[in-house]
Amino acid sequence: MTLRPRDRIAIGVIAIAALIAAFYLLVLKPEQHKAASLDTAIASQRQTLAQEEQAVAAGRQAQAKLKAEAAEWSALRLAVPNQSNIPALLDLLERNANAVHVKMQAISLSGASGSSSPAATTSTPSSSSSSGSSSSSNSSTKAATGVPVQLTFAGGYNALNKLVHRLDSLVVFSGNAVHATGPLMTIGNVSLTGSPNLNVQLNATIYQLSAAASAAGATTGG
Repeated sequence: MTLRPRDRIAIGVIAIAALIAAFYLLVLKPEQHKAASLDTAIASQRQTLAQEEQAVAAGRQAQAKLKAEAAEWSALRLAVPNQSNIPALLDLLERNANAVHVKMQAISLSGASGSSSPAATTSTPSSSSSSGSSSSSNSSTKAATGVPVQLTFAGGYNALNKLVHRLDSLVVFSGNAVHATGPLMTIGNVSLTGSPNLNVQLNATIYQLSAAASAAGATTGG
């Protein structure tokens, strides 16, 4: 049987079509499925990466917050310690007195438990405070007990005035931030005697989170 040229062409076209179909089914279509699967995997990985980046950013924010709050907590512990550190307080008072050329003569504490009503509370570093007191709605808040202190110094009027200002500035509240270089101390009555060299007696209050019974009635002369 002899094929006419037109039949040969038709058979050739059919053969080429069959090859194209076979190539599509055996090679191209599986590759398309693979490409689609890879696109899905890439999209999933991008979503996971975005979530991880958000987690890293949140972790860095939390770390920065903890670092900032650590400084606040350190200042609060210095301003209102668990117990009064009398040797450290004495050293602090002497250094401040020497800085303004004032002589410290005596310190007397009468910090019996319950000797004064709770005057301050501490809970978080962001608690607002004023004049030695602060408040918080947190149930874990602890009240700070005031311990009366009598301080006696000798020196000139200007020097004594500078000393009072330094003691009153041991703890400074700036907005919600606390800056402390010593214990929180509120100064009440100030009595001056003598001339021209003055003796000043300060009735002050320091604060602590727990009563220091051992400090009751302690007196140190300078």
